[in-house]
Amino acid sequence: MSFVTDSIIVNIILFLIGLYFLIKGSDFFVEAASQIARSYKIPEIVIGLTLVSIGTSLPEFATDIYASIEGQAGIVVGDLVGSNITNISLVLGVAVLMLGTMPSPREVVKRDALFMLGTFFIFAAICFIGEGNFGRIGGVVMILLMAGYLFYLFKNRDALAELEEGEEHNEAIYSSISKAWLFLFLGIVLIFLGAKAMVDNVIFVAERFHMSKGLIAATIVAFGTSVPELAVTISSIRKKKKGIALGNIIGSCIFNILLIMGLCALINPLEIEASLLNVVIPTMLLCGVMLVVFMRSGWRLVKAEGIALLLVYIGFLIYNAI
Repeated sequence: MSFVTDSIIVNIILFLIGLYFLIKGSDFFVEAASQIARSYKIPEIVIGLTLVSIGTSLPEFATDIYASIEGQAGIVVGDLVGSNITNISLVLGVAVLMLGTMPSPREVVKRDALFMLGTFFIFAAICFIGEGNFGRIGGVVMILLMAGYLFYLFKNRDALAELEEGEEHNEAIYSSISKAWLFLFLGIVLIFLGAKAMVDNVIFVAERFHMSKGLIAATIVAFGTSVPELAVTISSIRKKKKGIALGNIIGSCIFNILLIMGLCALINPLEIEASLLNVVIPTMLLCGVMLVVFMRSGWRLVKAEGIALLLVYIGFLIYNAI
């Protein structure tokens, strides 16, 4: 079954419906998964770094797993790397401007932010050494790093819980755990339907107008799949849950590169087009370095740094548009 027709207007509508399904499905998943996790006494910051990050990364997961099965490496790499750029420069930039100042605890910088930056450089190194090829060995490396990171987080969950002291905790959204599980699975169904609709239409547009699938994925698709991160971050700020806000961005970037990119490479080795290798991946490295430097400077993010991140995103969009 394909979500593509001969009508451009209908295809645009299908793309937007797919995007809506992705966002709504992710919302169901995040709320349900967080409530289930809290029922097992898992700390909020661990939820932010793991379940919420995985939930908000489900659009990328569904979109890129499907694209990988279809052999569309440009969409996979473009979306995942572009999503990380969008998460750091746009989503976090907006969050810092909304807050004015966002604390960045030393533990989060030393453990999570530096680990995130390290995964960026490991991924980039494998891509450049392989001259644009990211194969199954690279995928295995990513998955092993992911497993190690998750093991560390849960082993140290009690220490992590201290970072969230003083933050408000959400009330239960669903009346029972069984209802939460129901909406968890409903969210997954909506996410995968939305992913298929989006990928089918990106392939159609790229082939119809002879455009780079990688650049479309790195901009339009990456923005669409990053909407859940933006929504969760803004919601977390309004509810004064800064641990989830910052943890969500860093965690999502880690999951995109390690879990999703790793799985996609295992399904189908990825051949990376020149525009992604020479422009998009270096932009992701720049964003990662800027974030770590800003977090380390005074152990907080301030408005000027939020503006700097947003300027990188605007420059990235202008370059790709040209």
